[in-house]
Amino acid sequence: MRRVENSPAPRNPRSAVAAAGASRSWLVDSKYQPVMTLVMYALMFMVSVPSTIFSPQFNEVEAEPNPLYRTLKLAMLGVAVAVLIWRRTFAVMLARELNKFLLVLLALALLSTTWSIEPGITMTRIVALATIYIICWACVMVGWYEQRYQEILRSFFTALMVGSLIFGIVAPTLAKERGIGISLEGAWHGLLAQKNGLGHAACITILLWWHAWLANQAKFWRFAAGSGAAIACLLLSRSSTSVFAALFSIGLLLLLLKGPKGKRRYMVLTVVAFAAVLLFYSLAVLNVIPGSEAVVQPLVALTGKDMTFSGRTQIWSIIQQHIAQAPILGTGYGAYWIGRVPTSPSYVFITRMSSFYPTEAHNGYLDIINDLGYVGLLCLLGFLFVFLRQSLALLKIDYVQATLYLALLFEELINNMSESEWLSATSFSFVTLILGTFALARALLDQRLSTTVSPAAQMPVVTRRERSRQPRGRHAPER
Repeated sequence: MRRVENSPAPRNPRSAVAAAGASRSWLVDSKYQPVMTLVMYALMFMVSVPSTIFSPQFNEVEAEPNPLYRTLKLAMLGVAVAVLIWRRTFAVMLARELNKFLLVLLALALLSTTWSIEPGITMTRIVALATIYIICWACVMVGWYEQRYQEILRSFFTALMVGSLIFGIVAPTLAKERGIGISLEGAWHGLLAQKNGLGHAACITILLWWHAWLANQAKFWRFAAGSGAAIACLLLSRSSTSVFAALFSIGLLLLLLKGPKGKRRYMVLTVVAFAAVLLFYSLAVLNVIPGSEAVVQPLVALTGKDMTFSGRTQIWSIIQQHIAQAPILGTGYGAYWIGRVPTSPSYVFITRMSSFYPTEAHNGYLDIINDLGYVGLLCLLGFLFVFLRQSLALLKIDYVQATLYLALLFEELINNMSESEWLSATSFSFVTLILGTFALARALLDQRLSTTVSPAAQMPVVTRRERSRQPRGRHAPER
């Protein structure tokens, strides 16, 4: 049976599979693609660029909710809900293929309102998280094809990198850190809130362009321009963790895409080995493995840090003391880091770290335990395991696409050792991971449905331009 192939460019994407009773067919819905693209761009922009970025007092006061951002988010949510209602049958089919732990984490966060120390704030942040879920879900319903995931992300993050460079040249005093607390004097944060955010965004951009070049999905001049802007932002951010994550992820892509083709059956073992290295590194950094300091010291030096991770171990110690008060279920999703409020348990950082307020634990795993307890950590590990398993399953169906999901997963694993991104409604990287989770489910569902629809329904959509390029005659080769 012939496998349905999609055009690598968004000119002629294969649309969603609609199911009506027992009949299924491929539908043309590419005319709605620009709308969902704009929705995803707007979502990524709002979680990446603070509304107060152009204010001289940026990073000195707590940001207030922006009415414009809130209005845009409501509009995007309305569009997404309309799409899901319109494609409700297929949306339900996709939900059955989805990584179930993504929904379990949301359900656990919602349930945590019953024991949260700040139930109102917990509910507000759950609504923001659920909005991201719904928008990403709707995005894969319309005008979707295999490479659409990276094309959306690559274009947005490249524009973000170029914009950050221009912002830094035009307004250097606004685009640079001010050396407050443990921040590095002179490091750039660009259009993002912090230098580590710029470094992380640059790392993702580099990864996306390297994947496109190694997979022959982008011309060299585009790769050079896009990755060049990202490398410049990465170096200007002085984020050593992002540098390490970028090198690690590119190394994985080189192994997967440019390694010996006859050895691809061993790539699963390669991925598992990479995961084992990351697990050992993360446990050693957190001092979970006794006596591992001597072994991990070279890796720590490679990241440009010491064993205190630029003072993060002091933050981790304070967080672990708070975790001990509610280790099983935590103290509520998003209820700890609520700002410089004297009544909040997080205010302890003001008194113990010379008025420094970190706004996060600088470790994604510790923040999950702090919010949702060890039950939440188990759910997170379940989500990561299923994501890895689905990516490995996709290797047998679409090898090149699966390597991108694997590289992004490992990049997130590394970044969350020193930053808190898991289950964050204000993190562009977690939005990227959520969209990737839905994209994985869509790829696996499309493959399953393509083996059950009738041969006539599997005929790919051919545009007039493509038809003119096909050889004339009775025995034209298959596309």
